[in-house]
Amino acid sequence: MKRTISIIAVAAFLLLAGKSQAQNLGINLGYAPQTTTDFVVKDMNGFFAGVNYNHALSGNIGLSFGLQGRYNIKKEEGTFLSVKGTSTHTQILLDVPLLLNFAIPFGNNVRLAIFAGPMFSFALRGNTHTKGTESITGLSAENDFNWYGEKSNYNQFDLMGAAGAALEFQQLRLFAGYRMGFLDLNKSDKAKATTSGYFVGLGYIL
Repeated sequence: MKRTISIIAVAAFLLLAGKSQAQNLGINLGYAPQTTTDFVVKDMNGFFAGVNYNHALSGNIGLSFGLQGRYNIKKEEGTFLSVKGTSTHTQILLDVPLLLNFAIPFGNNVRLAIFAGPMFSFALRGNTHTKGTESITGLSAENDFNWYGEKSNYNQFDLMGAAGAALEFQQLRLFAGYRMGFLDLNKSDKAKATTSGYFVGLGYIL
């Protein structure tokens, strides 16, 4: 008898959760710093914006397809004798996350969703701009280094895994998670370069 009641309770929970999981389109933006081992620059601030479409598969389970742009940046300054140098590192990436999610309703249009899955990432641009200025004479020199040029040792494509949770209230969505790259971005055998980092964001369900 207790087992029958338990089965009915679980079935009712899944049915209720299934009603809260539906097809929807959303827009997202947030903060996503990046850490890369043995790369041009190790730590960078990152920002992203994009769209996602969630498709209900069965009950409380859904599959989300996304497309987002990510912009990473870091500025460095240093002085040697009378020469002041600055470096600005920038990177632009296109991400395509494919995330399986599980939604748990709490009533009053509040849901908690747990998600996980792969994220395909492609670097559209990577550049380091350096400038040195001599304080006495005022002479300066500038240089740009393309991370993905013909003689570059760095790959532009990365396969990442992402996981996290989202709290949804009506049409607003607050989410956070962690991503980790599986591929070695360094073409040479001297060092291995992999990326990782957390992300937090705010979304609006259309």
